[in-house]
Amino acid sequence: MPLSCEIEGDIVDENRCFQVYELLKPEFEMEKKMKGKYLLKLLLSVAMVFGMIAVVQAATRGVKKNEIVVGTHTALSGPLAGWGTDAVQAVRMRFDELNAKGGVHGRKIKYVAEDSQYRVPIAVQKANKLINRDKAFFLLASIGTPHNNAVFKMLEKKNVPNLFPYTAARSMYEPHHKLKFANLNSYYANIRSAVKYFIEEKGKQRPCMMVVDSDFGKETVDAVHDQLKVQGVKLVAETTHKYTDTNYVGAITKLRKAKCDVVFLGTIIRDTILSVSTAAKMGWKVDMVGQTAACNAVIPAKGGKGVEGLYAVTSIPMMYEDQASGPAKVFFDKYKKKFGKAPSPVAQQGYFSADLAVIALEKAGKNLTVDSFIKGLESIKGYQHPFGGPVVSFGPTKHLGSNESVLLQIQNGRWLPPKRILKY
Repeated sequence: MPLSCEIEGDIVDENRCFQVYELLKPEFEMEKKMKGKYLLKLLLSVAMVFGMIAVVQAATRGVKKNEIVVGTHTALSGPLAGWGTDAVQAVRMRFDELNAKGGVHGRKIKYVAEDSQYRVPIAVQKANKLINRDKAFFLLASIGTPHNNAVFKMLEKKNVPNLFPYTAARSMYEPHHKLKFANLNSYYANIRSAVKYFIEEKGKQRPCMMVVDSDFGKETVDAVHDQLKVQGVKLVAETTHKYTDTNYVGAITKLRKAKCDVVFLGTIIRDTILSVSTAAKMGWKVDMVGQTAACNAVIPAKGGKGVEGLYAVTSIPMMYEDQASGPAKVFFDKYKKKFGKAPSPVAQQGYFSADLAVIALEKAGKNLTVDSFIKGLESIKGYQHPFGGPVVSFGPTKHLGSNESVLLQIQNGRWLPPKRILKY
């Protein structure tokens, strides 16, 4: 009998196969004497034993006596390499801190980060490796909406939780699923909160919209239309553009002629800078409001005076090094010492995502299973991460950590501290 084998695509070590062989050795030695139904009985016996092994293996995937395997598929190269690298560094830092103190319930975290290059097919390949070869107990902080969506069926089949992905798409927590957990309010919710705030609190009555032509942009379109319907206000004008567009004069001219008094943006980094700075160059002063994807330190750094006054509604507060105190300052100092730069908001998000996972592992107890881990996550209430922002809580029917957003604004080359916005 060979001492290596494969069960449902998973390689089983030779010791496990040897144990099975020893268990069935008498039957194997009689194999030559057996015919017909007797041989069939033997094969069924083998199948039953391996089936039981597979069940046990699935129930304890990634959990050993002294180790828990955690995986991430993210962009460590490609267009979002900065985001992926910052997140992975911060996550690893939190797990290293935990491991230095002996781990959780006697188990240390083995953290495996794989480079998706921000390409969906590669993300699927890397997730397959994390799940079937590394035996990850859960995935954490994986980047990209289509990437996470493409991987989820695989996670569902193997009963692997997907925690706190780097995307604010509603599909990260909708429809409700025991394996889906998100700590970022959605782009959709961000913009709905913004529409409500600017109409009710700032008195805007001529709203407009500028969005990129993509699934991401559609989130903004749906949010603006849905909330305006509630407010009883009509959309005055809207424009769409491609990610590759570089000239926004025509779009800004259209919105300006419509006499818009607020523009809600479905833009990311490059198109945010170009569209907002174009309006400034044309001398058009109007409130422009982005969301989480448009809230990045790169925008005031690269956009300069052209993006002064830009608003963003987000779930990730923007904390600068000189604002940090207490636990946040400790983290800033450690991160800067280790990596030579202050942690970005993406890194801050990675650190508190890992911290939430640690809390859930602690709450799950020593007898760690997927079910006990999920109960641990669902029991987290009133978590306030050290960087400010909405309080995070979960529950059996609530796998989105917070449905609140914060409002930021660029002034004097940096994002101002947040002002709380009520949920829509």
